[in-house]
Amino acid sequence: MSENVSKSPFVIITLPRSGSYHLRALLDSAPDIRCYGEIFKGSEVELPPEELAFLGLGKKDTQKRDEMGMAVLNRLRKRTDAEGLIFGFKDFRFNLARAKIFQQMVNSKGWRKVFLFRNPIERYISMERADLTGVFVVTEKTKDAGLDLKRPIRFDAERFEKSMASHRRLTEDAQKALEKLGPDLVHVLDYDRVNDLAARKALMGFLGSQGDGALLASDHVKQYTAPLEIGVENWAEMAAYLEQTRQMDLLPPR
Repeated sequence: MSENVSKSPFVIITLPRSGSYHLRALLDSAPDIRCYGEIFKGSEVELPPEELAFLGLGKKDTQKRDEMGMAVLNRLRKRTDAEGLIFGFKDFRFNLARAKIFQQMVNSKGWRKVFLFRNPIERYISMERADLTGVFVVTEKTKDAGLDLKRPIRFDAERFEKSMASHRRLTEDAQKALEKLGPDLVHVLDYDRVNDLAARKALMGFLGSQGDGALLASDHVKQYTAPLEIGVENWAEMAAYLEQTRQMDLLPPR
């Protein structure tokens, strides 16, 4: 890109196990978008070495990064603007809240917000499996590397309700932001539609990108494709709990 034009930055706000790394890779493959990963990750500063050096940060300088807060984003954005690219990143709500920038970003008219959601039951099961196996990201290169991708989880009502509380909180955030700022600044995307061409084109238009949604590429793959009940060793107990708490309607269509 030759034009040195400032473009509205964007943030993908989501929860773990919602397909955000896949979406990040797709957007980063567009010719006019630079989309970073989990910049405010709790365990490390998730940026390439060149960007870390530019910011004067090491991979483990998480406290310094959090203290810098929006300054991290502003400096990266300035560099991206100079290249004529749209700056964006993906992160989890709790990371942004810990760095004390969540409300500022959500309420800002200078940032476009993409709220990414996944069916809360699928997300809960996927999170439990990732915690059990330690496998959080799978790509085309690693999918056949003997990873433990099919281990069944055990339903736990307390952990499920904690997961549901996070889902409801993010849903409320998205609804409030949409009501306050409107569809020009807030876009809601479902995990199941990330690979849908119409949804991709709508997202690219929202971000102000001239890229072709059909040409976006990612090497991230879905980790679990079997029916949900096969992946839960006490599925009958889980189904009974969902029935008792009137949450059966949350089950994804078969």
